Amino acid sequence: MSEEQTMESAVATQSSPTDTVAETTTEQPQTNLLNEGATIASAEKDWLNDISEEFRSTPSISNAKNINDIAKQVVNLEKVLGKPKVSLPQDNWQDSDWNEFYNKTGRPETIDGYDLSYNSEHIKFEDSDKNKLAESFHKAGLSQQQASAVFTSIAEREANLSQSVEEKFIANETNAREVLQKEWGDDFETNLKLSNAALNKLLPNDVAEQVQERYGNDPNLIQLLANAGKSLMDDTEFKGTLQSSSWTSPVAAKSELDQLRSDPVFTSQLTNKTDPGHKFALEKWTELHRVAAS
Repeated sequence: MSEEQTMESAVATQSSPTDTVAETTTEQPQTNLLNEGATIASAEKDWLNDISEEFRSTPSISNAKNINDIAKQVVNLEKVLGKPKVSLPQDNWQDSDWNEFYNKTGRPETIDGYDLSYNSEHIKFEDSDKNKLAESFHKAGLSQQQASAVFTSIAEREANLSQSVEEKFIANETNAREVLQKEWGDDFETNLKLSNAALNKLLPNDVAEQVQERYGNDPNLIQLLANAGKSLMDDTEFKGTLQSSSWTSPVAAKSELDQLRSDPVFTSQLTNKTDPGHKFALEKWTELHRVAAS
């Protein structure tokens, strides 16, 4: 081979890079987000391989996404185990079992541990009433929260009833006042005083209180008692009862003075110093003039 042929062969050998690259280059896989997601999912499940097969099928294990989920379950379990254990009530429980259950579920140690507060302008609970309720709550095993809810319900019902009764009472009183003022005019207060004095004269104190409480706004009864009081004016004791009442209205005092001027018995007592009723009549006459002039 000539020298020229030898050089052409060498050049040809060096200028065939394609064959060399094809022999040394390896194929690279194409990556995308779908492939990345599959890779992540596979990696997340790899931790299961470190757990014994007898536990892998347990829902708390198989449903966990990663080891951190298992860690959270363990921490939460420790918190639950650290709390006081409360047994659920059973049909065969004795009083001691119930008391233990009530104490663990928030019942105060004694009835003094209950705070029974309720503010209302229509109702007020006495301490004795609150104590009775607290005793019932404690016996039933109520916690403070439960007792407050029950007590508030009772108080609201009582307050509503009290408010309704109060409003009805005011309406009845207003109506009776209008009727009697129209009937008596300037003698309104004088006749009211007579009716009250007659009530206390004719009936025992306890009965008079009941009548006053139930029928104190009945205009017919008040008129009847006022007429009865006028018929009792000759009774010295009755007059003393009448005198003991305070006069607040000059008009009423003047009206009473007019009535007394036409009363021969009172006039006799007032003018006759030897009459047993003279002192009473003089005091009353003086007081009425004082009020009438005010």
